[in-house]
Amino acid sequence: MSSIFRLTLLIISLLGLQSVFAKQSAGLLMTLPNTFNSPASSDLDSHGNIYFTSPNFHNDTLIKAGLMTTPALPTIGKVDKDNKLSTWYTFTDADMEPTTGKVAPMGIAFGPDGNAYVADMQMWFNDQYKSRILRINVVEGKAVSTDVVASGLLFPNGLVFKGCDLFVSDTVLKVQDGKTISGIYKLNLAELSADRPAHIEPFISNRIHDKHLFERFISSGKLKFGANGLTIDGVGNIYTTIMEDGSVLKTTMDKYNNKVETRLFNDGMRATDGIKWDKRTNKLYVTDLFANAIYSIDMQGDRALIAQNGDTNGATGEIDAASELIIRGKDMIIMNFDAVFDSPEMVNSQADAPHTLSIIHLQ
Repeated sequence: MSSIFRLTLLIISLLGLQSVFAKQSAGLLMTLPNTFNSPASSDLDSHGNIYFTSPNFHNDTLIKAGLMTTPALPTIGKVDKDNKLSTWYTFTDADMEPTTGKVAPMGIAFGPDGNAYVADMQMWFNDQYKSRILRINVVEGKAVSTDVVASGLLFPNGLVFKGCDLFVSDTVLKVQDGKTISGIYKLNLAELSADRPAHIEPFISNRIHDKHLFERFISSGKLKFGANGLTIDGVGNIYTTIMEDGSVLKTTMDKYNNKVETRLFNDGMRATDGIKWDKRTNKLYVTDLFANAIYSIDMQGDRALIAQNGDTNGATGEIDAASELIIRGKDMIIMNFDAVFDSPEMVNSQADAPHTLSIIHLQ
């Protein structure tokens, strides 16, 4: 073999390795006050403002560490186009689920009516189907009131609209034979009424379930966390992250938003959480909660690592158990949820201060 040929092969190999391992470092967008101690999910309004939920699950940890004296109420933050942070909505006693006395805002999505819809995940307080969908009524950009518009869910998590249909991931429908059964519900905007909220009946079996069940998934059962993040691409397909399988599934729909087919789109990650499709790049962007990593996936299903780091408190913008991201222009803003799971696969070892939003500038 000639030396020139060997050199050519070496260059090609090195370029291949570079493309596999090429990545960016996340930077610090902002440090959040303790009132936003677990930034979870996000959406954009029509003016380009970012809204993110914070159920403030780390209250007890921070109080024990002497970093807080009183628990922070669950909150929604706003980051405007100039990256100025404000408190957009603080949940009140009237918003709490009556039997638990708590509210846990997770997924958030703005509807075609201009209002914000929020998944209130009650399962960690009561596993008897007390979770809800809340509508935050918006007037001139301000949150003016809140209504319960759907009830009976178990673990609602991700939300996304396609037209007037709201898709809701339910991370746990049932645990059966060591497997996690999860799914997606579809609710039309006309059903989301404060006067007569939609009610979801519990999932019993493949044959006995609520009529709003759009799709059902069966996953490994190793975490008891199935369907999580949701997003819609430019031609109307819906993508779902299956957290415990480290995968992304693609579901095609007809013109009436009825399911046609679901197939595996990409796998091999650790714990896929948030997912967003970006129009400019025509790619999916995925957070891996356990790996402290962000990936892109193109429309052919090919994945590339964008950024990844080890265990950190995120003080200088490193990824810190990121649950969600949002794309605004060429900026990716990352919600560092700072969760900790009892799993050897999880990089993050503790929930701690500071609480941060990270940023990555996309090409």
